[in-house]
Amino acid sequence: MKSLQYDGVGAVALVDRPVPTAGPGEVLVRISLCGMCGTDVHAYRQEGILFPGTVLGHESVGVVEQVGAGVAGFAVGDRVAIGAPGSCPEGCYYCRIGRPTLCVNAFERTPGIGPGTQGAFAEYVLARYPQRQLVPVPAAVSDEQAVLFDIYSTAWHGLRRSSFQAGMNVAVVGAGAIGLSMVQLLRAAGAGHITAVNRSAKKRELALAMGADLALSPTEEDDLAARVKDLYGGLGADIVYECAGSAATVGIAMQLVRSAGEVIVVGTSPEPLDTINGIQVQLFEIDLKGSFAYTDDEIRTVFRFMERGMLHTDGMLERIVPLAEADVALAELAATSQPVRWAVRP
Repeated sequence: MKSLQYDGVGAVALVDRPVPTAGPGEVLVRISLCGMCGTDVHAYRQEGILFPGTVLGHESVGVVEQVGAGVAGFAVGDRVAIGAPGSCPEGCYYCRIGRPTLCVNAFERTPGIGPGTQGAFAEYVLARYPQRQLVPVPAAVSDEQAVLFDIYSTAWHGLRRSSFQAGMNVAVVGAGAIGLSMVQLLRAAGAGHITAVNRSAKKRELALAMGADLALSPTEEDDLAARVKDLYGGLGADIVYECAGSAATVGIAMQLVRSAGEVIVVGTSPEPLDTINGIQVQLFEIDLKGSFAYTDDEIRTVFRFMERGMLHTDGMLERIVPLAEADVALAELAATSQPVRWAVRP
Protein backbone atom coordinates (compact mmCIF):
# COMPACT_ATOMS: atom_id res chain seq x y z
CA MET A 1 0.00 0.00 0.00
CA LYS A 2 1.07 3.61 -0.58
CA SER A 3 2.05 5.67 2.48
CA LEU A 4 3.46 9.19 2.94
CA GLN A 5 6.62 8.86 5.01
CA TYR A 6 8.36 11.69 6.85
CA ASP A 7 12.12 11.62 6.22
CA GLY A 8 13.15 14.92 7.81
CA VAL A 9 12.60 18.66 7.49
CA GLY A 10 11.05 19.42 4.09
CA ALA A 11 11.38 15.79 3.04
CA VAL A 12 8.47 13.40 2.61
CA ALA A 13 8.07 10.54 0.15
CA LEU A 14 5.40 8.14 -1.03
CA VAL A 15 6.60 4.66 -0.15
CA ASP A 16 5.23 1.15 -0.52
CA ARG A 17 4.54 -0.75 2.68
CA PRO A 18 2.81 -4.07 3.22
CA VAL A 19 -0.83 -3.98 4.29
CA PRO A 20 -0.88 -4.82 8.02
CA THR A 21 -2.81 -7.80 9.37
CA ALA A 22 -4.88 -7.52 12.55
CA GLY A 23 -3.40 -9.80 15.18
CA PRO A 24 -4.96 -10.71 18.53
CA GLY A 25 -6.37 -7.62 20.24
CA GLU A 26 -5.91 -5.45 17.12
CA VAL A 27 -8.18 -3.89 14.46
CA LEU A 28 -7.25 -3.01 10.87
CA VAL A 29 -8.95 0.13 9.53
CA ARG A 30 -9.26 1.11 5.87
CA ILE A 31 -8.77 4.88 5.80
CA SER A 32 -11.47 7.11 4.29
CA LEU A 33 -10.04 10.54 5.16
CA CYS A 34 -7.17 11.91 7.23
CA GLY A 35 -6.84 15.55 8.24
CA MET A 36 -3.61 17.45 7.57
CA CYS A 37 -2.76 18.69 11.04
CA GLY A 38 -0.65 21.63 12.21
CA THR A 39 1.68 19.09 13.81
CA ASP A 40 2.36 17.58 10.37
CA VAL A 41 3.10 21.06 9.03
CA HIS A 42 5.32 22.02 12.00
CA ALA A 43 7.29 18.77 11.55
CA TYR A 44 7.70 19.46 7.84
CA ARG A 45 9.13 22.90 8.63
CA GLN A 46 11.05 22.33 11.84
CA GLU A 47 13.43 19.65 13.05
CA GLY A 48 12.90 17.62 16.19
CA ILE A 49 9.11 17.26 16.25
CA LEU A 50 8.69 13.88 14.56
CA PHE A 51 11.13 11.05 13.93
CA PRO A 52 12.25 10.23 10.37
CA GLY A 53 10.65 7.03 9.13
CA THR A 54 7.23 7.91 10.57
CA VAL A 55 4.23 7.67 8.26
CA LEU A 56 2.31 10.91 8.83
CA GLY A 57 -1.36 11.34 9.64
CA HIS A 58 -3.20 11.13 12.96
CA GLU A 59 -6.67 12.67 12.40
CA SER A 60 -8.36 9.87 10.55
CA VAL A 61 -11.69 8.19 9.96
CA GLY A 62 -12.25 4.92 8.19
CA VAL A 63 -13.99 1.56 8.04
CA VAL A 64 -13.07 -1.54 10.03
CA GLU A 65 -11.50 -4.06 7.64
CA GLN A 66 -10.33 -6.82 10.01
CA VAL A 67 -10.97 -7.60 13.67
CA GLY A 68 -8.34 -9.58 15.54
CA ALA A 69 -9.07 -12.33 18.02
CA GLY A 70 -10.29 -11.18 21.41
CA VAL A 71 -11.56 -7.76 20.28
CA ALA A 72 -15.10 -6.94 21.42
CA GLY A 73 -17.30 -4.06 20.34
CA PHE A 74 -16.15 -3.68 16.74
CA ALA A 75 -17.20 -5.47 13.55
CA VAL A 76 -16.10 -5.40 9.93
CA GLY A 77 -17.83 -2.47 8.20
CA ASP A 78 -18.05 -0.21 11.27
CA ARG A 79 -17.16 3.44 10.66
CA VAL A 80 -14.65 4.69 13.21
CA ALA A 81 -12.44 7.61 14.12
CA ILE A 82 -8.85 6.82 15.08
CA GLY A 83 -7.82 8.82 18.16
CA ALA A 84 -7.16 9.84 20.88
CA PRO A 85 -3.79 10.05 22.62
CA GLY A 86 -3.69 7.74 25.62
CA SER A 87 -3.42 4.00 24.96
CA CYS A 88 -2.47 2.52 28.27
CA PRO A 89 -3.70 -0.93 29.24
CA GLU A 90 -0.99 -0.87 31.91
CA GLY A 91 -2.82 1.98 33.63
CA CYS A 92 -0.10 4.61 34.15
CA TYR A 93 -0.51 7.20 36.93
CA TYR A 94 -2.19 9.80 34.69
CA CYS A 95 -4.62 7.34 33.15
CA ARG A 96 -5.54 6.11 36.64
CA ILE A 97 -6.39 9.64 37.81
CA GLY A 98 -8.48 10.41 34.71
CA ARG A 99 -5.92 12.50 32.79
CA PRO A 100 -5.26 10.27 29.73
CA THR A 101 -3.99 13.17 27.60
CA LEU A 102 -0.90 13.05 29.83
CA CYS A 103 -0.47 9.27 29.49
CA VAL A 104 3.22 8.35 29.70
CA ASN A 105 2.78 5.80 26.90
CA ALA A 106 0.62 7.87 24.53
CA PHE A 107 3.28 9.59 22.45
CA GLU A 108 5.11 6.47 21.36
CA ARG A 109 1.88 4.59 20.61
CA THR A 110 -0.07 7.22 18.66
CA PRO A 111 -0.09 6.35 14.93
CA GLY A 112 1.51 9.12 12.89
CA ILE A 113 3.13 10.68 15.98
CA GLY A 114 5.19 8.04 17.79
CA PRO A 115 8.67 7.14 16.52
CA GLY A 116 8.43 5.04 13.36
CA THR A 117 4.69 4.51 13.63
CA GLN A 118 2.38 3.86 10.69
CA GLY A 119 0.03 6.85 10.46
CA ALA A 120 -3.02 7.42 8.29
CA PHE A 121 -1.58 9.15 5.24
CA ALA A 122 -1.93 5.62 3.94
CA GLU A 123 -4.57 3.17 2.77
CA TYR A 124 -4.76 1.23 6.03
CA VAL A 125 -3.87 1.74 9.69
CA LEU A 126 -3.50 -0.89 12.38
CA ALA A 127 -5.10 0.06 15.70
CA ARG A 128 -3.13 -1.83 18.34
CA TYR A 129 -5.23 -0.51 21.24
CA PRO A 130 -8.74 -0.38 19.72
CA GLN A 131 -10.69 0.07 22.96
CA ARG A 132 -9.03 3.47 23.49
CA GLN A 133 -8.07 4.41 19.93
CA LEU A 134 -11.28 3.71 18.02
CA VAL A 135 -14.48 5.72 18.44
CA PRO A 136 -17.64 4.81 16.46
CA VAL A 137 -18.85 7.45 14.01
CA PRO A 138 -22.64 7.98 14.17
CA ALA A 139 -24.57 7.25 10.97
CA ALA A 140 -25.82 10.85 10.79
CA VAL A 141 -22.24 12.22 10.74
CA SER A 142 -20.54 12.22 7.33
CA ASP A 143 -16.88 11.35 6.82
CA GLU A 144 -16.26 14.99 5.87
CA GLN A 145 -17.67 16.08 9.23
CA ALA A 146 -16.16 13.24 11.26
CA VAL A 147 -12.60 13.93 10.07
CA LEU A 148 -12.86 17.27 11.89
CA PHE A 149 -13.10 15.50 15.24
CA ASP A 150 -9.52 16.40 16.15
CA ILE A 151 -9.91 20.17 15.93
CA TYR A 152 -13.29 20.26 17.67
CA SER A 153 -12.15 17.85 20.39
CA THR A 154 -8.97 19.85 20.97
CA ALA A 155 -11.06 23.00 21.41
CA TRP A 156 -13.59 21.20 23.61
CA HIS A 157 -10.81 19.92 25.87
CA GLY A 158 -9.42 23.47 26.13
CA LEU A 159 -12.82 24.86 27.03
CA ARG A 160 -13.25 22.17 29.68
CA ARG A 161 -9.80 22.95 31.10
CA SER A 162 -10.97 26.52 31.75
CA SER A 163 -13.35 27.84 34.41
CA PHE A 164 -15.79 29.11 31.78
CA GLN A 165 -19.32 29.96 32.83
CA ALA A 166 -22.20 31.13 30.66
CA GLY A 167 -22.25 34.90 30.30
CA MET A 168 -18.48 35.37 30.47
CA ASN A 169 -16.70 37.68 28.06
CA VAL A 170 -13.98 35.79 26.22
CA ALA A 171 -11.35 36.27 23.55
CA VAL A 172 -10.03 33.69 21.10
CA VAL A 173 -6.57 34.44 19.73
CA GLY A 174 -6.12 32.64 16.43
CA ALA A 175 -9.00 31.88 14.08
CA GLY A 176 -7.60 28.83 12.36
CA ALA A 177 -9.17 25.41 12.59
CA ILE A 178 -8.99 25.15 16.39
CA GLY A 179 -9.85 28.80 17.01
CA LEU A 180 -12.95 28.61 14.81
CA SER A 181 -13.95 25.41 16.61
CA MET A 182 -13.51 27.20 19.94
CA VAL A 183 -15.66 30.12 18.81
CA GLN A 184 -18.50 27.75 17.92
CA LEU A 185 -18.29 25.85 21.20
CA LEU A 186 -18.18 29.05 23.26
CA ARG A 187 -21.23 30.40 21.44
CA ALA A 188 -23.11 27.15 22.04
CA ALA A 189 -22.05 27.23 25.72
CA GLY A 190 -23.53 30.71 26.24
CA ALA A 191 -20.59 33.12 26.15
CA GLY A 192 -21.64 36.70 26.81
CA HIS A 193 -19.36 38.23 24.18
CA ILE A 194 -16.68 36.66 21.97
CA THR A 195 -13.81 38.59 20.42
CA ALA A 196 -11.77 36.72 17.82
CA VAL A 197 -8.25 37.90 16.97
CA ASN A 198 -6.50 37.02 13.71
CA ARG A 199 -4.38 38.74 11.08
CA SER A 200 -6.24 37.15 8.15
CA ALA A 201 -9.33 39.02 6.96
CA LYS A 202 -10.73 35.78 5.57
CA LYS A 203 -10.48 34.05 8.93
CA ARG A 204 -11.93 37.03 10.77
CA GLU A 205 -14.95 36.81 8.46
CA LEU A 206 -15.25 33.08 9.18
CA ALA A 207 -15.06 33.76 12.92
CA LEU A 208 -17.96 36.21 12.67
CA ALA A 209 -19.97 33.72 10.59
CA MET A 210 -19.39 31.04 13.20
CA GLY A 211 -20.46 33.02 16.23
CA ALA A 212 -17.91 35.66 17.20
CA ASP A 213 -19.37 39.07 18.10
CA LEU A 214 -16.28 40.96 16.99
CA ALA A 215 -13.15 40.05 15.00
CA LEU A 216 -10.02 42.18 15.28
CA SER A 217 -6.61 42.19 13.61
CA PRO A 218 -3.59 42.48 15.92
CA THR A 219 -1.71 44.36 13.19
CA GLU A 220 -4.47 46.78 12.21
CA GLU A 221 -5.56 47.97 15.66
CA ASP A 222 -3.64 50.94 17.10
CA ASP A 223 -3.83 49.36 20.56
CA LEU A 224 -5.45 45.93 20.57
CA ALA A 225 -5.23 45.48 24.34
CA ALA A 226 -6.87 48.85 25.02
CA ARG A 227 -9.64 48.05 22.54
CA VAL A 228 -10.46 44.74 24.21
CA LYS A 229 -10.27 46.21 27.70
CA ASP A 230 -12.65 49.00 26.70
CA LEU A 231 -15.09 46.38 25.42
CA TYR A 232 -15.14 44.66 28.79
CA GLY A 233 -15.55 47.43 31.32
CA GLY A 234 -11.94 48.57 31.18
CA LEU A 235 -10.79 45.24 32.60
CA GLY A 236 -10.22 42.80 29.75
CA ALA A 237 -11.59 39.37 28.88
CA ASP A 238 -12.52 36.93 31.65
CA ILE A 239 -10.78 34.13 29.74
CA VAL A 240 -8.52 34.19 26.69
CA TYR A 241 -8.10 31.01 24.64
CA GLU A 242 -4.80 31.02 22.73
CA CYS A 243 -5.43 28.82 19.69
CA ALA A 244 -2.77 29.91 17.19
CA GLY A 245 0.30 28.24 18.67
CA SER A 246 3.12 30.79 18.75
CA ALA A 247 5.05 32.71 21.35
CA ALA A 248 3.73 35.96 19.88
CA THR A 249 0.09 34.95 20.25
CA VAL A 250 0.59 33.78 23.85
CA GLY A 251 1.99 37.26 24.50
CA ILE A 252 -1.10 38.82 22.92
CA ALA A 253 -3.38 36.60 25.02
CA MET A 254 -1.69 37.78 28.22
CA GLN A 255 -2.34 41.39 27.24
CA LEU A 256 -6.07 40.84 26.66
CA VAL A 257 -7.02 39.04 29.88
CA ARG A 258 -8.23 40.85 33.00
CA SER A 259 -6.53 40.60 36.36
CA ALA A 260 -7.48 37.30 38.06
CA GLY A 261 -8.54 35.96 34.64
CA GLU A 262 -7.37 32.89 32.76
CA VAL A 263 -5.24 32.28 29.70
CA ILE A 264 -5.68 28.79 28.25
CA VAL A 265 -2.87 27.78 25.87
CA VAL A 266 -4.52 25.45 23.35
CA GLY A 267 -2.27 26.07 20.35
CA THR A 268 0.93 24.05 20.09
CA SER A 269 4.33 25.57 19.43
CA PRO A 270 7.92 24.46 20.19
CA GLU A 271 9.02 28.11 20.55
CA PRO A 272 10.28 29.47 23.89
CA LEU A 273 7.68 31.70 25.59
CA ASP A 274 9.84 34.83 25.54
CA THR A 275 6.82 37.10 25.04
CA ILE A 276 5.62 36.91 28.65
CA ASN A 277 7.29 37.33 32.01
CA GLY A 278 6.67 36.04 35.49
CA ILE A 279 5.67 39.43 36.87
CA GLN A 280 2.64 39.51 34.55
CA VAL A 281 1.41 36.23 35.94
CA GLN A 282 2.21 37.11 39.56
CA LEU A 283 1.26 40.78 39.77
CA PHE A 284 -2.12 40.35 38.09
CA GLU A 285 -2.75 36.86 39.50
CA ILE A 286 -3.44 35.41 36.05
CA ASP A 287 -4.06 31.68 35.79
CA LEU A 288 -2.00 30.39 32.86
CA LYS A 289 -3.04 26.86 31.89
CA GLY A 290 -1.95 24.43 29.22
CA SER A 291 -4.38 22.25 27.30
CA PHE A 292 -3.24 19.25 25.29
CA ALA A 293 -5.20 17.08 22.86
CA TYR A 294 -8.41 15.38 24.03
CA THR A 295 -9.87 12.14 25.35
CA ASP A 296 -11.89 9.45 23.61
CA ASP A 297 -14.96 10.56 25.60
CA GLU A 298 -14.49 14.11 24.31
CA ILE A 299 -14.55 12.76 20.74
CA ARG A 300 -17.85 11.03 21.54
CA THR A 301 -19.25 14.32 22.86
CA VAL A 302 -18.18 16.16 19.71
CA PHE A 303 -19.89 13.53 17.56
CA ARG A 304 -23.09 14.04 19.58
CA PHE A 305 -22.82 17.80 18.95
CA MET A 306 -22.45 17.09 15.24
CA GLU A 307 -25.43 14.72 15.24
CA ARG A 308 -27.61 17.42 16.78
CA GLY A 309 -26.47 20.11 14.34
CA MET A 310 -24.81 22.17 17.08
CA LEU A 311 -21.57 22.69 15.13
CA HIS A 312 -21.16 24.65 11.91
CA THR A 313 -18.90 22.34 9.89
CA ASP A 314 -19.52 23.96 6.48
CA GLY A 315 -16.38 25.80 5.41
CA MET A 316 -14.12 24.04 7.92
CA LEU A 317 -12.87 21.36 5.50
CA GLU A 318 -11.75 23.35 2.49
CA ARG A 319 -9.94 20.81 0.34
CA ILE A 320 -9.52 17.05 -0.03
CA VAL A 321 -6.38 15.91 -1.82
CA PRO A 322 -5.54 12.41 -3.10
CA LEU A 323 -2.76 10.58 -1.29
CA ALA A 324 -0.60 10.77 -4.42
CA GLU A 325 -0.59 14.59 -4.09
CA ALA A 326 -0.20 14.78 -0.30
CA ASP A 327 3.50 15.67 -0.50
CA VAL A 328 2.75 18.70 -2.67
CA ALA A 329 -0.19 19.73 -0.47
CA LEU A 330 1.97 19.54 2.66
CA ALA A 331 4.55 21.85 1.08
CA GLU A 332 1.75 24.27 0.15
CA LEU A 333 0.39 24.28 3.70
CA ALA A 334 3.87 24.90 5.09
CA ALA A 335 4.07 28.07 3.00
CA THR A 336 0.80 29.69 4.10
CA SER A 337 -1.48 30.18 7.10
CA GLN A 338 -4.65 30.82 5.09
CA PRO A 339 -6.42 27.39 4.85
CA VAL A 340 -8.63 26.15 7.68
CA ARG A 341 -8.40 22.38 7.19
CA TRP A 342 -7.33 20.08 4.36
CA ALA A 343 -7.61 16.31 4.33
CA VAL A 344 -6.06 13.40 2.44
CA ARG A 345 -8.12 10.70 0.73
CA PRO A 346 -6.20 7.47 -0.02
